[in-house]
Amino acid sequence: MSKKLLFIIGLSISSATTLSAQTYPEVVFENSLLSGNYAKSLVEYSGDSWVQNVKKNLPTTDSLFFTPGNSLSLRYLSSNAGNWKVALLNDRHKINYQVQASDVLTIKMYVQTPHTKEKTLPKIQLLQNGSETNILELSPFIDDFDHDTWLNIEIPLSKFGNLKAGEAVSEVVFHQNGTDEMTHQLFLDQLEFLPKNPSRVKLSSGAILSQVTSIDKQVELQWQLPLTPSIRYIKIYRSTDNVDFKAIAIRPVFMQKCYDLVDEYNKKYYYKIAWVDYDYLESPFSSVKEVQTKPASDLELSNLIKLTNVNYFIENYDINSGLFLPNKSNKKAIVSIEESGYAILSLLVGAENNVISRQALLLRLSRMMKFLNKAQHHEGVFTAFYDGREGVPFYTDGVQMYDVKATAKLMEGLLVAREYFSKDVADEQNFREDVTKLWKRVNWQKLTSKSNPDALMDRWSAVDSTYQSKVLNGLNDGLSAYLLAMSSPTYPLTEASYLNGYAKKLPLADSLLRLSPSTVDQGAASHMNGGLMIPQVQPATPVSFEDSLIFEKHMLYGKKIAIGDLNKSLIEFYKPFLTLDPRGKYDGYVDYGELASNYILAYKRRDNELNLGSSYTDIWGVQNPSDSVGHYLVNPAIAISAVAFEQEIGQKSLRKFYDQYAKVLFTQYGFRSWIDLKNNDVSDGFNAKNQASVAVLMENAKSGLIWKLYNQIPEINATIKKIYHKK
Repeated sequence: MSKKLLFIIGLSISSATTLSAQTYPEVVFENSLLSGNYAKSLVEYSGDSWVQNVKKNLPTTDSLFFTPGNSLSLRYLSSNAGNWKVALLNDRHKINYQVQASDVLTIKMYVQTPHTKEKTLPKIQLLQNGSETNILELSPFIDDFDHDTWLNIEIPLSKFGNLKAGEAVSEVVFHQNGTDEMTHQLFLDQLEFLPKNPSRVKLSSGAILSQVTSIDKQVELQWQLPLTPSIRYIKIYRSTDNVDFKAIAIRPVFMQKCYDLVDEYNKKYYYKIAWVDYDYLESPFSSVKEVQTKPASDLELSNLIKLTNVNYFIENYDINSGLFLPNKSNKKAIVSIEESGYAILSLLVGAENNVISRQALLLRLSRMMKFLNKAQHHEGVFTAFYDGREGVPFYTDGVQMYDVKATAKLMEGLLVAREYFSKDVADEQNFREDVTKLWKRVNWQKLTSKSNPDALMDRWSAVDSTYQSKVLNGLNDGLSAYLLAMSSPTYPLTEASYLNGYAKKLPLADSLLRLSPSTVDQGAASHMNGGLMIPQVQPATPVSFEDSLIFEKHMLYGKKIAIGDLNKSLIEFYKPFLTLDPRGKYDGYVDYGELASNYILAYKRRDNELNLGSSYTDIWGVQNPSDSVGHYLVNPAIAISAVAFEQEIGQKSLRKFYDQYAKVLFTQYGFRSWIDLKNNDVSDGFNAKNQASVAVLMENAKSGLIWKLYNQIPEINATIKKIYHKK
């Protein structure tokens, strides 16, 4: 492509509000979600050399970019008496893009200073966790070097020595090169790994913008994408007068819609889109559609936020297996068992709210069942991940491992769905029968600790049954798994496992102390274990019954907490209560409805006392509470999900997060994972636990849908009646 053409399609100078990108795993940098400095960069310099930075990060500019809405500013001085380097961190994805030697690293570069020569451009290097490639000059990979235009740099990965194919690139590093003692100004955009020969079918047909609607200041755009392999992005243009259109965003082809946050109510906005190919050439425009904004009620805004979180699961799945797809990749379709459980619960909320049809959901679930029935398993337990295309397990560390926690979360979702699809028609009957067969297949009795047959292990390995495994206990995943295991129609754990497994304080299998009747309060044992006594195995050192349990009543921030502390994310605490309604659940030690309320209040009070970078009491939800250096990541899902237990707190937080940070946090998939208010950083990704917590708990607050369906599961309902009663 000529430099002139690159200039025409790429150069944008604009002060308009722009949408932030949601991109591919193979893209290292497309846009910074926050203006000012790019937190996923690291600047180092020494001696007389220098690189412009903000808090050791590269600055961004929203006035000049190749793709909307910003680029990285690289301003540097290279001295004989010093050195510098800048790293771009590629930490955006749980399963990173796996580089192939046949791929190409492409970079768009704008050289602004007229004295900058090819020999004074930076050198480049790739890092793969602990390993480094050789360092390359950029000049051999630039055609038609010039100033004040966007240059296209294409570096075959085969040129990087010591590159490990199949492993992720953790950093792209620019190094000092040349020492002319002058200050140079470059701009960088669209750093990505691409196949050497992508499809280049000409985009001759106009794009199709099918629908534009608005809720509050959010404008929703939907499009119809043809099956044309050369389309890489959808480019979105906006106008306020239907004459002057500005490019505001690009979106990858795996997305079906997006949201644009505009500035004003009661104003008309006009939109059109174009398809964009791998060379960034655009198709003819779509027809123009207009929309007028108006203020939304609290209910309308709540529904918008709830259903965008559902949309995360509607769009992100593997078409072959029907299972949830955590990451888009051009190499493999790695699906997640645990996150598919969250997806099922969220999609049921979507079906109830008519954003996915009942029949479409049933078809997807039936596809899941077909895949799961054939998938490799151990005693009914699945591995954490599978290759959705190949149908084989995918082991993240190379060790064959079966995940009890993940399987429990999946089975929980499937059993709730079994209750939802209750019609007396053939396809729903078949689905219910398939779920029951899968449910009966799980042999919980063979997944317990060798030293405590009442305690579940969280994972099982064919190499070593205790390899990387630990006892599954406590709240979070523990409670849900034990309720399932005790409710099994074929291989149930006894009711004693509630105390002797779920409620055990000591985490290691070989360290668990078994208690004799002499150390147990007889009345408590009779109530908690349905009259069953714990087997008579004397501990090495006698301990009281209460001291061996996780139930420890203490005061935290003025609230009585019966279990645990505040050192974990509140999202983990929410896990069992996506399905189990805590209200009226008292086991003789803990009132779970009261616990949920007190936990939220204590967390919020703690977060309000921390220096999060916000002065609003409704902005809270620290994701990493044990962080000791003050880099607190605030997860919007924590505060918003509280609506199911403390409605006023949750609703106020929803409104405050939206009003203050929607521009950078809110998308077609709901809120992003976190924002670091002190360090100007924001997650560019999403998390299934977060999106499901918001979708499911907001619906439970409104209608109790998932709570009611879970309580209708006959096997589990019988267990709940044995364990819990009103206080």
